[in-house]
Amino acid sequence: MSAIVTVDVAGGAMGGAARFRVEFYNYLTHTGRQDVQVIGDRKRVTPSWLVLREIKGSARAKRVALNNVGFFAPGGERYTLLRNALHFLTEDEASYLEPSLNKAVGMQTAVVRIAARRSDVLVVPCSSMAERVARIIPSSRDRIVVRPHPVSADSTPILPRDRAILCPVVPRPYKQMSERLTDLLAAIDRYSDTSLRLRLTADKSELPASVATHPSVDFLGRLNYQDLRDIWGRSSAIFFPTSVESFGYPLAEARVSGHPVIALDTAQNREIGGAALCGFTSGKVESLLHAIDLALAMNVAPDPEPFAPHSYFNWLLGPQR
Repeated sequence: MSAIVTVDVAGGAMGGAARFRVEFYNYLTHTGRQDVQVIGDRKRVTPSWLVLREIKGSARAKRVALNNVGFFAPGGERYTLLRNALHFLTEDEASYLEPSLNKAVGMQTAVVRIAARRSDVLVVPCSSMAERVARIIPSSRDRIVVRPHPVSADSTPILPRDRAILCPVVPRPYKQMSERLTDLLAAIDRYSDTSLRLRLTADKSELPASVATHPSVDFLGRLNYQDLRDIWGRSSAIFFPTSVESFGYPLAEARVSGHPVIALDTAQNREIGGAALCGFTSGKVESLLHAIDLALAMNVAPDPEPFAPHSYFNWLLGPQR
């Protein structure tokens, strides 16, 4: 059978992109679809790859790019998943990027935006990401579709939970993790349960001494997906304090697994986190202390339905043929 849909999966080696790929490959395994041609596996998104994939993808087939950069050549319907907020930053947000990242993002952004203008459908994971794209490319507004990223209902194991908060975020300067973790630890210092732990998926060298030497912190380093799942299942709550996100997989994972998630009280986080969200105000230790109290006292019912993978991919790829 010739492929009806060509899907470019290049890139996505870590973070939310890698998490998305897990769901995509699980879907293909479970459905046994033979009408999907996957290209770009273990490839980086480079100029040479972008040229090569135009040749690999049939011009007659529907083409889906999962890596922000849509197909350029005309032909079948072109769907592009825009999943990186760094390509649609405001000037104020861009000012927080370190110089090397700013340069790299700047070069990527021009290509991403040109390709987006040529796409038939732009898929974004939340309403605020839709507004980011529409602000930069007003003509795209009618082609933008909001579909939350997929998360399997069984992605987190059911385990006894420790008195610990897990922060599954890799520190980067633009994420302002040092400031947010310093505030969280100030709140933990005032919390009534002195046995409460903070688990970080980072190394001591990545954070300031005030965080690295704090007695309540457990440094886990970089974890593979399976190890992170187990530690997630054993944690009482999740801390996800970043503000520049296209989605925020930890918010969705928490909602799906029934874990309270301590995150900024924003429209985006409320949309994704739902009833699992324990919101706080940036820079307010009292607000964080209240969020911790709420998170460690509440029982959250798992809510996987908004992120059902089969519904997502059946829509994205179209019906099986």
